[in-house]
Amino acid sequence: MPRPTIVCVSANPAMDRRLFVESIAVGEINRARSAQGLAGGKAAHVAMAARALEAQPVWVGFLGGAIGQECARQMELLGIRVVEIPTKSSTRVNLEIIDAAGQVTEILEPGTEPTAQECDEFLQTCARGVRDEWQPSTLVISGSLPAGVGPDFYVSLIEAARAAGARVFVDSSGEALRASANARPDFVKVNRAEAETLVGRPLATMQEIAHAAAQIVERGVGSAAITLGREGLIWLEHKNGPAWKAAPPRMNVISAVGSGDATLGGFAYAAAQGIAGEEALRLAAACGAANCVAPAPGRIELATVHALLPQIEIQQIDF
Repeated sequence: MPRPTIVCVSANPAMDRRLFVESIAVGEINRARSAQGLAGGKAAHVAMAARALEAQPVWVGFLGGAIGQECARQMELLGIRVVEIPTKSSTRVNLEIIDAAGQVTEILEPGTEPTAQECDEFLQTCARGVRDEWQPSTLVISGSLPAGVGPDFYVSLIEAARAAGARVFVDSSGEALRASANARPDFVKVNRAEAETLVGRPLATMQEIAHAAAQIVERGVGSAAITLGREGLIWLEHKNGPAWKAAPPRMNVISAVGSGDATLGGFAYAAAQGIAGEEALRLAAACGAANCVAPAPGRIELATVHALLPQIEIQQIDF
């Protein structure tokens, strides 16, 4: 079977600075034991996971300045095709601080506002790509929007992909998520907090979470997954069910940052390969778990995914 093309849309990419410290003292001088600068953002992590699964990822992103060029260079070194939309403003930098106990603190820059012309170029590039060059493809829209860009940006991408016959997967938050879900993508992935915001109530039990996934699907979304951190995830495969729960094994976690993105990469790859049901869920959950022990967010290894597959616990949820 040919390697599937997975197009990862990065409207708000970043360079992730990862600092390792003994502890953090607020208001004091803190010295890092080591530091890394890594191309990041949610869509970048999805592309990395897809590449590990031996797909053909295409990463489309706004990139500006020396930081943007370094992000592109790192992605290309990983074997990921980069389609750059140049911006006058520099690509943002996010900070991830990991202390000796493994606690992670993230400080995320908002990202600067692209011009109207840059936004138009982004939309036209993606529309041409899914219509002509990247056929057949799965379009994965991940992450936040940069300042000044409204949720209709993602809606336009979804409409262009659907017109070209491409699958559309979405992982966002806030109004961008709400608008995207209403545009009827094939798949939506959210975490528990995002799901609570989308359905307007707290979600305490697995049954309540499964019901929330059903409500998301009722909007016209083809399928919905809700990630739960160490508890795993719940997935409603389609409108008529079933609802599945996947739980990873106990692990010595390095960092869970990017695990939801790796999970989404696993789901996108499974759909592109025609993998469904329990097998698709097991693969996606194994990708998310593999990210917890990866050297950096998104940099999962195929051997680790394969080793984790039989360790994922799967059960159906009645709701």
